[in-house]
Amino acid sequence: MKTRELLTLCILSALGGAENQVKAHVQGNLNVGNNKEMMITAITHCLPYIGFPRTLNALSCVNEIIPE
Repeated sequence: MKTRELLTLCILSALGGAENQVKAHVQGNLNVGNNKEMMITAITHCLPYIGFPRTLNALSCVNEIIPE
């Protein structure tokens, strides 16, 4: 479940324009036990494939749901 939810987060981030779904899956990742650091690392690793703007949008969604 942890891996599947993390992959879903990355796939939605790659699509672009799905920020509401990204936010929902950030919460889903928390629910299955993935932490903020793991999500940020996974999204950052996708940067060369999904581009800088979509990476920033996804990171913004993570920071909005899990502020520190």
